[in-house]
Amino acid sequence: MALREIGRLLKNIESDLFTVNHFPSSDIKSYHLKYWLVFIVNLYLKFYHRVEVVNSNYLPKEGGGVIASNHLSHLDGIIINAVTAYHTRRKINFLAAEDVYNKNFLFKFLCDLANCIPVKRSTSDRVALLKVIKLLKDDKLVGLFPEGQRSRDGNIGEAKMGVAIMALKSGTPIIPLAICGTFEAFPRKTKMIKPIKVKLKFGKPLKFEIEKKPTKERIKEVKDEIMNEIQKLYNQIKTS
Repeated sequence: MALREIGRLLKNIESDLFTVNHFPSSDIKSYHLKYWLVFIVNLYLKFYHRVEVVNSNYLPKEGGGVIASNHLSHLDGIIINAVTAYHTRRKINFLAAEDVYNKNFLFKFLCDLANCIPVKRSTSDRVALLKVIKLLKDDKLVGLFPEGQRSRDGNIGEAKMGVAIMALKSGTPIIPLAICGTFEAFPRKTKMIKPIKVKLKFGKPLKFEIEKKPTKERIKEVKDEIMNEIQKLYNQIKTS
């Protein structure tokens, strides 16, 4: 399996180098630094964490989209970013906690590489929300963790309203994603990353009609629908 994946990686590099416009949305070129960072990270993920991706075909090759995932570890953003870039050759803008972004140099460096948007967790960050909605209207990809923080026990927690507001304000598809294994590999307050197998499963995009002034009940309804789908995907890969 690992050798097959290496072959796929090398084949994609060859296609990028010698075939013009091989991918429908080639934001990341073979001469970009991020291309090679993604390549190296994917090798690390494939060998060290034996990362398995299910339903990558649900990732949009063009147009806007929000990848909404559960959040278990600091590894999540790195893995999702690398997997998305590898399967779509598109940049993804991730939302990151502003307090951690400003205090942790390594986290800030990685966030800058991953085109992150710092978000205030203690309050409703309208500025960050408007930035995200603009990106979506410009047909960009955005990644976020609806829970707003890492899990403390390995389970999926209560989500905040942001993901539902984005869905209703932009009309952009929400691609639910479940990730498992990262909590065991790199939980809170640990310094060593364990070689635990990691699985990701994408779900069918969820589409909601644009609503200029959605009620709180409607926002909660959409939020619950998104989180229920993520929970369903998580249960499937936990038992597979």
